[in-house]
Parts: sequence; C-alpha cells; structure tokens
Amino acid sequence: MPDHLNPAQQTAVEAVDGPVIIVAGPGTGKTRTFAHRVAYLIQDQHVPPERILAVTFTRSAAAEMKARLTGLLGKVPDGLWVETYHAAALRMLREQGYPFGPGVDFSLIADEDKPRLLDGLVPRKEAAEFLDDLRQKKQRLEWPEAGPASEYQKRLAARRQLDFDDLFLYAMRLFEERPEAAATYRDRFTHIVIDEFQDTSFAQYRFARSLASHHLCVIGDPDQAIYGFAGSFRAFEAFKTDFPNHRVCRLSENYRSQGVIVQAASQVIARSSAQLPRQLTARLANGLPLAIARYGTDRQEAEMIARKIETLLGGSSHFAIDSGWAQADDERRAYGLGDMAVLYRLHAQARAIADAIERAGLPYRCYGKPAPAEDLESVIADDTGPRGEAINLMTLHRAKGLEFPVVFIAGCEEGLLPYERSDDPEEERRLFFVGMTRAKQRLFLSSAAKRFLFGKTRHAEPSPYLSDIQNELRQMEEVQAPRKPPERGTQQSLF
Repeated sequence: MPDHLNPAQQTAVEAVDGPVIIVAGPGTGKTRTFAHRVAYLIQDQHVPPERILAVTFTRSAAAEMKARLTGLLGKVPDGLWVETYHAAALRMLREQGYPFGPGVDFSLIADEDKPRLLDGLVPRKEAAEFLDDLRQKKQRLEWPEAGPASEYQKRLAARRQLDFDDLFLYAMRLFEERPEAAATYRDRFTHIVIDEFQDTSFAQYRFARSLASHHLCVIGDPDQAIYGFAGSFRAFEAFKTDFPNHRVCRLSENYRSQGVIVQAASQVIARSSAQLPRQLTARLANGLPLAIARYGTDRQEAEMIARKIETLLGGSSHFAIDSGWAQADDERRAYGLGDMAVLYRLHAQARAIADAIERAGLPYRCYGKPAPAEDLESVIADDTGPRGEAINLMTLHRAKGLEFPVVFIAGCEEGLLPYERSDDPEEERRLFFVGMTRAKQRLFLSSAAKRFLFGKTRHAEPSPYLSDIQNELRQMEEVQAPRKPPERGTQQSLF
C-alpha cells in the first residue's frame, strides 16, 4: 500500500456529505480509508470528535482503528466514539439507565452460563438448538413473549443480565419508549461511519438507522458477506432502499495479492449475483500460478501440505531433504512459519493437517471457528505451540480480515466447499472468495477423493469452484505419495 491515498481512496475520504456507500474489495485499503475519513472530518472539516460515531465489526478492529487514528492525529480525540455495534448499544443503555432504571448496573451473560438458565425449561440436549433459534429471532428484533423463551428472559432480568442480542432489543425499545433519547443521539452524531457493513444484521441495521439523521457512510464488500447466522438480511440493499439519494465510491485496486490470485478470485466470484457493481484489479505483478492438486485421501493431502510447507521454508527438515521434497522450484524466497496459513471449511478437518505438521516437527497454532458472540472472535481456541512464529491453521470464517504470504485451502471438494449443509450456496462461494483473497504471494488449492469426516468415509469430486478458474492461471501439481517420515518428537496434542 502506498504512503499516500490513491485517487479513489481520496474521493471516498472526502465524500462526507449525505449517505455514502464505499465499496471496498479485498486488499483495497478499506481500513486505511476508514481511518483517513475520520481524521479528515476532524482535521479538515472541523467536525467536533464527539459528533462522530465510528462503528467497527470487532473489538480488535476497534483497537486497530484507534491505533491508526493515533498515528494520524497524535491521539484518539476525546469524545470520539470508536465502538462495535454491541458496545455502542451497551454504552447508550447504560447512559440512559435502561432497562433496569437509573443507577442500576447490569452485566452481559457469558455463553457458557446460558444453558444453566434453561434448567426445567427445555431438555438439556435441546438447549443449544433452543438458544440458536432464540438468537435468530432476536436478530430479527422479535421479543420472546411466551413459553420457555419468555421465561428465560425473565430469569435473565432477575439476575440483572442481558445477552448480546438483547442489547439491540432493549436499545430499540428505549428509543420507542423515550423518543427524546433517540433524538439526543441523532442530534449528537452528525457523522456515522460503519465498517464491514456487509455483515450487518437486521437488528444492527435498525439500530444504526435509528441514529442516522445527517451523514451516514457505510464501508464494506458484499462479496465478503459470509456470516449466515446474521440471517438472510442484505444490508446494502436495505441501505439503497432507505437512502435512494446515496452516493457510491469504489475502491478496486488490490495492493495485497499477486495478479494471478486477484484474477482467479475475480473469476470465481463473478458467478455470484452482485448487490453492487464489482471491480477488482491487481496492482502487483502476476506472480506464480495457483497450484491445484488432487489427492487420494485426506491423510495424503495433509502430508503433502506439510511437505510443501517445508519446501517453502527452505527445506529445513532433514526428512524433506532426504525424501526429495526440498527441490528448487519457482520460488525466489524462503518464507517464515508465520507466513503460512492452512484454511479449511470445517474445524474437523484440522486433525489430519495438525498430525502431519506435528510429524514434520514444525510449530503451529490452530484457531477455532468464530463463535456467535459479540464480535465473532471470543473463541480463539486450541492455542498450541510456542508463542512466536508458527504455522496458522484456521477455518475460512476465522481467516476473514487476515492476510498471509502463503495460503493453503484444503478440502476443495463438492459437498465440503461448497458445504452440503449450507442454506446459502452463494454464501459458500463468497467464503471461498474470502479464502482465496487472504493470499499475498502463493495460493494452493487441494482436494481428496476420499475423506474421513464425522466418523464416515466420504467420496467426493473436486469443488465446482475450481473449474471457474481459467487454465492459464493455474498449475496442476503432480501427486506422489510421500514416504513415511522418521519418528521424531511431536508437539502437545491439539485435541
């Protein structure tokens, strides 16, 4: 990314009047543009910081935004709100002494404590399904008015507790019961900027819509909407309907990935319907083609991923050298452990990959799937290996917002990617697009003819997404069965 803003970014930063959509494809400088826009409002437009609400999708994104603003302004100005949706709603409820009254504090219930409140209401084996269904209803701003759901809410209230989704239910009830409270915040926040808008749920959108009366700017990429638990709500479509006089700014120059990766990812996502016109161009050289391989089994796939990682690390393993895997190829650099990410659709796929990497004697860190909590990142799970450099193993969902020089996507198979149990085939395609665009220099895509998953051996054809990539952008790798590695010490078990 250049030190200066490119013309499209500059236009997006300075488009401060009225409703604005900033469509920001992967690697186009979305976060940088967001930070510069807030700084521009304060420094150049002389908007008082307390009149700006900057909404991020996660707490870590809020922390990064504050760090960027400190770099641009010297500090985070007093009075400026940089919050997640949930944190903003919580802050308003506490300021207004709602719902339990002025001076009465309340807390947020942890996910692990929720099942205990269901004792005697639903069978224990049905608790998870009940809570998921209740969460979906609250995301649609549906109050639990009868049956076990209503009793669960009463038990929460008796403990002076709310769950995360209650924040929007109570915020909207507050604004309905006390219109002057809603007017206070509408008058206060003359400028609202919302990041990762494509992942906004119906409840979050209604909350933000109730606050917007002046200048509302939303930033995101419809092609990276991958959180189906937020429901089928399409935030950009709602915005366009509610604000027909909106302006659209597009960030289309990708500074992250080599040209081949950008072209291939664009070919995949082109098969998906678009909420907004899409365009993504690479600013970097083409680089090496995508490596696509088909293996006999998931164990062979995992072993080959481990061997390729060794090669990219410079063939430091004696096994890699002895077995002939540390061959010179088209690489012109050696990567570090932290440069490597192995992504997969389901966390259950991690076992075979972790085993293979352990047998190679390499350190790794495995991250769990995002949990449906305040910021989708409350569970980082299974943090093994030493602090410091390690190979990254994570689900495609968990990789959202990250980038790595080298990315492997394992399990590119029909029924797995796209996942056969998904209710939204287009979301599965967007998820694959997100995974592809995490890669900066190299992208490896692999599948297995046979895979042992959930206690069964499944047979599958390669993912149909692979056939969307033109032949000139990819290279089919020759598959050979690696020899059995010598015995060596392994890391502490991940599972």
